[in-house]
Amino acid sequence: MPHILGTTVRDTHEHDPPGRVSPDVAPAVSPVVSPVVESAPKPVRHHWTFARIGLYLLLASLPLLAISAQVFGVVPMNTTGALVIIPLATSLAVLCVFAPHPIDRIVGHGLGWGMFACLAYDVFRLDTVYLLGLWGDFIPKMGTWLHSGTDSRTGAIVGYLWRYFGDGGGIGIAFFLIAIAAGLQHRSTRTVLLAFVTFAVFPVWAGLIGTVALSERGQRDMFPLTPTTITLSLIGHLIFGLVLGLGFLRARGRLAQHWPWPPLLPVRSR
Repeated sequence: MPHILGTTVRDTHEHDPPGRVSPDVAPAVSPVVSPVVESAPKPVRHHWTFARIGLYLLLASLPLLAISAQVFGVVPMNTTGALVIIPLATSLAVLCVFAPHPIDRIVGHGLGWGMFACLAYDVFRLDTVYLLGLWGDFIPKMGTWLHSGTDSRTGAIVGYLWRYFGDGGGIGIAFFLIAIAAGLQHRSTRTVLLAFVTFAVFPVWAGLIGTVALSERGQRDMFPLTPTTITLSLIGHLIFGLVLGLGFLRARGRLAQHWPWPPLLPVRSR
């Protein structure tokens, strides 16, 4: 074997059959090839998503619960608004801007359609209040619970802002999140509308009537329970649920892609 600068070079035998190594030739050292180990996919962690959804559902329920807490004398509404609801809403709004998540789109649609459904409800309600005079409007008084005053004009502004953003928008957020999680986006139009109308009656309308009926100040601070007021409030909630369901049907094609899990209910063809 020739030696070049201290390096042994193998002799080449062109007549050797393939695979045969001459006895006078030392076997070449094969380079060591490390096996390629594919890293296992990292498990997707959804705990922050669960926490975010939980905060949204908490925020959605608090405006209505704050009314019940005020009427039952548990805690003043301006206290829950100033110390809990407004800070939580602001924190989630900041989170949406600086750390957006696909769930936020579902929440945004729910907020918008909830406010629109509340507007449709109020077209009927205010017609029966101010044009027909069938019952009173307690929203301005509710506004005075928030700003700790007695001015009815300011109370009306604050009360209706609370009603649309808090009550209507909050219910819309909760409805949309629950509907997407259950898989209603895969159900028929009839099933969706029935589900939304049912949810508007129970627990929303049932909770309202229960608050008025069971609290000592309910009929004084909100409205008296008569066949007329019970019927009108029920019709208003039916309108709310129907319009909100129609909004969900309009938006469901865009919302399903933002939900990270399979639906809780089995998928059926529409």
